[in-house]
Formats: sequence, C-alpha cells, structure tokens
Amino acid sequence: MSKVNYIGLKSLDATEGEILKTLVLKYLVKLDRSLPNGNVKFHVKLHEIGGKVKYSFHARVKAEKEILGSAADDWDLRRTVHKVMKKLLSSVEHKLKLDGQKQEKFHPKRAKRGFGKSIKMKLKGLVKFR
Repeated sequence: MSKVNYIGLKSLDATEGEILKTLVLKYLVKLDRSLPNGNVKFHVKLHEIGGKVKYSFHARVKAEKEILGSAADDWDLRRTVHKVMKKLLSSVEHKLKLDGQKQEKFHPKRAKRGFGKSIKMKLKGLVKFR
C-alpha cells in the first residue's frame, strides 16, 4: 500500500481534514494498481480572498525513476481533491504507458486471403462479381 504524506494539513479544520483523507484514500486504491509502492506527497494550501477560502492542492508521487505531479485550485474542497487526483492518475498512466495499446485496424491491402481483400478488389472493379 502506498504511503501518503500530508503537508499543511493543520491549516484545515477537523471535518475538512477528514473529507480530504477519505477522498485521497479512495484514489490511492486506484493508484496502487499501477504503482504498488508509491509515496504520495500532498501539499495543502489555503488562500483567503474576499472572505472566501480558496483551496490549492499539489500532489506528487514518486514513480520508478521519476517524480510525477499535479496541481489544482478551486473554491470547493471536494472538487479540488478530485481534480488533483484525476490529474495525478492520468499522468501516471501516461508516463508508465498503462493504457492498452489500440488494436491494429483491419487493412485489406495486407490481407493475404479472405473476406477483406476480395471485397475491396470487387469494389474497385478489379474482380467481377460472380
């Protein structure tokens, strides 16, 4: 299981901290599938603008030889956590190439014998229909 190191968690109150931890742990299960022993650092920053609180999160995970990160900021706590963790998951999948490769499309030119080549030749007029 991956470890999470929260930095700046004391700036949040108790309920916000619990919400943050539960959401991050849900995404950590998904992250463990691709990086079983990844260490995640989660930076929490608060900005007060005009009496409202803006959340800014930065997440970093140490992959095999590289450090991958993501950042997001928003007015809503849950939305911001989802943004950061989705970006982190997509960057890990992209960097480690975990998404399946697309299957090669069927190319009638390369087909030796069979349905595709004969249909293409018939459509071009090279072979007459029987």
